[in-house]
Amino acid sequence: MTRTKHIPLIKRPWFAFLSSMRFAVALLSLLGVASIIGTVLQQNQPQVNYVVKFGPFWTEIFGYLGLFDVYASGWFVLIMLFLVISTGLCLWRNIPPFIREMKSYRLNAAKKSLAAMKHSTLLSGGLTPEIAERYLKVQGFNTKKAEREDGSTLIAAKKGAMNKWGYIFAHAAIIVICLGGLIDSNLLLKVGMLTGSIVPDNDSLYAKDFKPESTLGSNNISFRGNVNIAEGQKTNVVFLNADKGMLIQDLPFDVQLKRFHIDYYDTGMPKDFASDLIVTDSKTGKKTEHTIRVNHPLTVDGITIYQASFADGGSDLKLKAWNLAGNSRTPALMDAVSMQAFPLDIGEEEYKLEFDQFTAMNVQDTSMPSEDKPLQIQTAINDVRSVKQNKKFTNIGPSIVYRIRDKAGQAVEYKNYMLPIRQDDDYFYLTGTRTGLEQQYRWLRIPTDSNGSIDTFMAIRELINDPAVLKRIIGNAAQAAPANIRGTFAQGAEHTLNTFRNGGLVALGDDINARTPEADRETVWNFSSRIVYSTLNTVLDEAIRTYNLPEWQDPEARNRFLIHSMEAYTGLTAYPAPVLLQLSGYKEVRSSGLQMTRSPGASLVYLGSVLLVLGTIFMFYIREKRAWLLFDQTGIRFSMSSSRNERDLQKEFPKHTADLETLAKDLNH
Repeated sequence: MTRTKHIPLIKRPWFAFLSSMRFAVALLSLLGVASIIGTVLQQNQPQVNYVVKFGPFWTEIFGYLGLFDVYASGWFVLIMLFLVISTGLCLWRNIPPFIREMKSYRLNAAKKSLAAMKHSTLLSGGLTPEIAERYLKVQGFNTKKAEREDGSTLIAAKKGAMNKWGYIFAHAAIIVICLGGLIDSNLLLKVGMLTGSIVPDNDSLYAKDFKPESTLGSNNISFRGNVNIAEGQKTNVVFLNADKGMLIQDLPFDVQLKRFHIDYYDTGMPKDFASDLIVTDSKTGKKTEHTIRVNHPLTVDGITIYQASFADGGSDLKLKAWNLAGNSRTPALMDAVSMQAFPLDIGEEEYKLEFDQFTAMNVQDTSMPSEDKPLQIQTAINDVRSVKQNKKFTNIGPSIVYRIRDKAGQAVEYKNYMLPIRQDDDYFYLTGTRTGLEQQYRWLRIPTDSNGSIDTFMAIRELINDPAVLKRIIGNAAQAAPANIRGTFAQGAEHTLNTFRNGGLVALGDDINARTPEADRETVWNFSSRIVYSTLNTVLDEAIRTYNLPEWQDPEARNRFLIHSMEAYTGLTAYPAPVLLQLSGYKEVRSSGLQMTRSPGASLVYLGSVLLVLGTIFMFYIREKRAWLLFDQTGIRFSMSSSRNERDLQKEFPKHTADLETLAKDLNH
């Protein structure tokens, strides 16, 4: 019976493949490509940001591939794991030969092999082995002498054998760095999710609603999570992204945001932001106060707290609300809080009012032409302050973003500025609308009076929708017309004003196009628009007298106000909201975005970096050289070799040869 031949482990095909340089280089290349993706593509952003940027189709694909969290994705972790295995097997295979090579003096070098070396020569007689050995030691070589059976004497010398440690350190650095990355990755989290012991939560909004299987204990060895804390609030958890859900990570302490500070550049970009924190230990109850800012984190119980971002933390808002279903010029007053939702009942219709972020500062570049940058500073308002002395960048004041959602779940987003914005020669209250995040805002401009208020426009809107007022105005205008056309004039004016009242200039233009031959449309349009303008002019006079509103000193400014009012009324008839909101006051509350990490693998990464530096130094700055002196009956053979840097030997070998020749001559003399 034949016995199966035993194949050593390091000679098996799978071992050779895993420990090969080609396999390791391929893995390093994949990691390099993945790192480029992780650098170019912003990681761990809200899902909505990716949908806006790439669309739902590609967002789904990129999310499935893990490109939004590359460094914690399963395939990235798997590549690192295989790289650790490959590099470890490579070291296992090569360290023993390296150690033997570093210890070996190559005393078995034959005479022929020495003579065949590129740097080899015969020396003149008179040099003894003892003197030659002493010379090599003085030159920094470690030497060893061997007496051979044929009567010859070989002196083998070497220096720079530590060069081999460079290869060992470099390979060990890769292993240590990857192990650090694996420890700080979601490897254990992924395993827990695969086994079912950890289940991401897709539905809960608040930390208290997360189930135990979606909560990680404070003894978790590594994590990276985020949390937003409003001023005056505290937390003892952070939120972790996990696939399409979230996990809660308990902390061994409470963090309270005492105050948030922020400074701006001239362009309105954040210059510096910092958080004053109160940290309370959960076990001892000890409180400590710290201030963290960008690039100046805080480490508590092995958990590092970074200043990551800032946002609105739920500011108190005061708003004026005009019911667009009615015609009253008097708004209802409303108190609200940003980042929260409120029910909105208008008549029999039920809506949901969802406030988004409040922004106290909106900086615009006023050096650009108005047609390129329409929003400019309103210098007459005290609350607006300049943020750059050269008047290039200015703050146009606070704004609020909100959504109104109907019963069917359909929502329209609005962005309203608190203060009037100057465009060309006049000031407007701006409100923008859009139905999707990918769309640009469509702006409605409501002209303001000399007090910077839209009260005059709202008074005009109230009176023009009063049938009694319109009837009186039409009657007065008809009396000024010839007697034979008064009835026709009154009927036409009433039709024109009713059409304008219901749909603005757009409806008036559509009505003229439908009822008038094409050749007469321009004439009819000019006549109808003059009727509307004259009516608004009369209504404006009545509104000023009735409600004690400010008058215009400049006739041109009054004329522009009337034209802008016609346009604003037209836009308001198509306004998609049942209510018009205007921000009238606020008390800002800021929120600090903190990132908290526990990363014990970071110390391994630092250690690996040190090993990598040492490996580079050993490989490139320590040169291994070997020398032999063979003394036999035919003479003295001197040879040198180097595994690298043969160019250095071209200078060193002639020098050593000359020194040995000189030493031999001196001894003979």
